[in-house]
Amino acid sequence: MLTLVILAAGCGDARQADGDTLVVYSAGPRPLAEAVVSDWEASTGHRVELFAATTGQIMARLEAERYRPRADVVVFASALAAESLKQRGALLPYQPEGLNHTHEAWHDPDHHYVATSAAIVGVALRDGVGTVDLDWSELMSGQTGGRLTMPSPSRSGSAGEFVLAYKLHHGDRAWDDYLAMRRAGLEFSAANSQAIGGLLQGAYQAIVGAVDYLIYRQVDQGAPVRMHYPPSGSALVIRPVAILADTPVEDLAQSFVDHYLSLPMQEKVAAQHLLPARTDVPLSPARAGQGLPETFNIDTAEALEQYRDVLRRFQIQVERAEVVPAGGNNP
Repeated sequence: MLTLVILAAGCGDARQADGDTLVVYSAGPRPLAEAVVSDWEASTGHRVELFAATTGQIMARLEAERYRPRADVVVFASALAAESLKQRGALLPYQPEGLNHTHEAWHDPDHHYVATSAAIVGVALRDGVGTVDLDWSELMSGQTGGRLTMPSPSRSGSAGEFVLAYKLHHGDRAWDDYLAMRRAGLEFSAANSQAIGGLLQGAYQAIVGAVDYLIYRQVDQGAPVRMHYPPSGSALVIRPVAILADTPVEDLAQSFVDHYLSLPMQEKVAAQHLLPARTDVPLSPARAGQGLPETFNIDTAEALEQYRDVLRRFQIQVERAEVVPAGGNNP
């Protein structure tokens, strides 16, 4: 689960800057992070020290280094993590040129973080399961038949963001929907990889809370699965980059942000089946036919405020609860 921590900005001793080195902490996909870093090093002649990990691991490392900060730039897999640091004064505002060529609504309006890409969390289905108009109401009531799974929101940040976005969009009705899905036989997988493995093997017919770029990776390899976005909406997960307020190499950090939003790097983003931040970059062939589906309209600050409470309640009342299956009787 995404760990949101308090990061004190501007505290501790002054950093010993190496004016030739940029320290970058980046969430995955790792091949993308390494490609962007390598290209920036080649084009600028500067060196990057890269820490590639999950957003939760990055946030934990930032907290451990709060009195001796090391990172200059952070690439997150969630806008919630970036928003938490913004609210604590830990990010340096920067407005790159050319944002008019991007999805401007994806960026922080104060430019403390800007989107590099996004993913959408919806439903992964085996071929032949469900119809194009399959919506959440049918899915959560078990009308599709077959076994359903969801990556555990306590281990998968994308699944956690889906649970949160669905709750914010539907209000308290969401809790009835979650319980109905459990009664219909929903099972929880430890992580995204386990859920996808079960879908590929035919153990499950659907993954609820599937992050789409991982599914398109399987589609691209010829797997008998497809990504489905319910007509009423799915969860948009924005993946921003930010400059830490303590950086002693602000010019290098700004250069790296500019580089990430350049046309060649955004093409590398699209090659990973992510949605590029730039609107003039074609989507990957695997996802091009889908276009941009309807997504839940969520306020990031409100989402951050409710994140812990919603995930805790889901874990207790849904994920770990003993639920009587639909049609069953209480003992």
